[in-house]
Amino acid sequence: MSSPWIWTCRPGFEADLAAELGRRGLREVRTVGPSLVGSRGRPPAFPVFARTGFPLVWEGPAEPDAVARGIAGLLAAAGRSRPWILLPWVPDSDADNPHGAEVERLAAAVDAPGRVKEADAVRYGGLAVQLCLAGGVARAGALDAGDLPTLSPGGRVRAPMPKDAPSRAGRKLEEAFAWVGRGPEAGDLCVDLGAAPGGWTAVLLGRRARVIAVDPAQLAPAFRGRRGLVHVKASAFDFVPDEPVDWLLCDMAWRPLEVAQLLAKWGKKKWAHALVANVKLPMKQRIEHVDKVVAAVTGGGWSDVRARQLYHDREEVTLSAWRV
Repeated sequence: MSSPWIWTCRPGFEADLAAELGRRGLREVRTVGPSLVGSRGRPPAFPVFARTGFPLVWEGPAEPDAVARGIAGLLAAAGRSRPWILLPWVPDSDADNPHGAEVERLAAAVDAPGRVKEADAVRYGGLAVQLCLAGGVARAGALDAGDLPTLSPGGRVRAPMPKDAPSRAGRKLEEAFAWVGRGPEAGDLCVDLGAAPGGWTAVLLGRRARVIAVDPAQLAPAFRGRRGLVHVKASAFDFVPDEPVDWLLCDMAWRPLEVAQLLAKWGKKKWAHALVANVKLPMKQRIEHVDKVVAAVTGGGWSDVRARQLYHDREEVTLSAWRV
């Protein structure tokens, strides 16, 4: 029988995560608490609306000795010879956020051999042990560190933002590149659809990429005369590149299925090699819309199309894809 799992999500998206898990065929899906959902087992791919998750191995009182014993038993069952890291977190909710310092104190009580740095846990096939404190109950579990989309505790990725970025949107793109595992390099040609006022463009220029910013609106004044930047004042739906580009970036406040068709057109025309896009979601049936968007983009010839609600996303998800 598959083990129980604990998942955490963005506040207010518990029902969306539960709907997704049910849609993927999981059983015993339930809301455990604010920003916390449980299920029996996990889907083949990491859930779109889950920031992080783990198989529940130990549950007990939020007391240092109990937590230390629980995690020691967990490590013994997993094999003490494996390197491991500890990721303590609380769900992102008004009720649990004030207890962030408490879960750190509980984590400090855990003393076992084999603890390594995060990079070494991935490099050497180590375990990511997660310790969640919610509603006064401590829960712990472990899985291969390489299986997690992020090693930030609770999935809370604090992405940096360029100093000249005119909006917080730059954080979304920085986090997206970290999730994808790569991004534009110096000299790469990028097209930024829906660029104004320039949050994503600032990130791309900071990487010394060449940028074609497409938007009928003005970019922030700080971008005037910037080397490597061309502003095309046109609709993203009308723009046609003069040559294939390395990266297509898209962050448009537009209807998701229409954006998906636009991205699919870029794939069919072979206008770009890599894609990172942010797609806005409706208020209802969000996972159904995500599935339709992914299907449409895949139908355009893009490969390995993935969707995920990143930490810096709000009522939206981020897509990544490649074209061979």
